[in-house]
Amino acid sequence: MSSSIPFERYDEEFLSLTEQVTSKLRPLDPSTASSTSLPPTAEADVKMAHNLLLQADDLLKQMGLEARGVDDAAVKRDLLAKVSCSVVLFIVVGQRVI
Repeated sequence: MSSSIPFERYDEEFLSLTEQVTSKLRPLDPSTASSTSLPPTAEADVKMAHNLLLQADDLLKQMGLEARGVDDAAVKRDLLAKVSCSVVLFIVVGQRVI
């Protein structure tokens, strides 16, 4: 299944982006932060997390376009399912920013 190779790369990139967002936001979460005050980098960390989420959104759009362009119906269904799972993860991670 050669069309899944780009999706493996997309998956890796998407997971990397979500891990980066989580690492930027974790110190700002009062339930996991080691102190009650915000770190001095809080504003920059939120901006970076926002930019990473924008990149993830663009990546999801590209993944959807690629999946819809596949001719094989079974492969298309599998790829669109991957995109759907990634969208759910994106929403969960994005809610942490708000």
